[in-house]
Amino acid sequence: MWATIAVIAVSILIFFLEFPRLKRKKKTKEMWWFSTLLLIATTVSVLESRNVQLPNPLDYIQSFYTTIHSWIGL
Repeated sequence: MWATIAVIAVSILIFFLEFPRLKRKKKTKEMWWFSTLLLIATTVSVLESRNVQLPNPLDYIQSFYTTIHSWIGL
């Protein structure tokens, strides 16, 4: 519970430190990317702090190449 609150608090702090600078410089595209990536990172961090089992992206890559490997017949 406290870890989740800490992650969200740090994310809010980062948002309020960085977003005004981007807005002042009128960097609209960077504001959207920053907000999107911060939201994704916060979500993953909250899930990790709650010990939710997340899929490993390397498993998908391995299954993709294993399938190709079997097609080629090596």
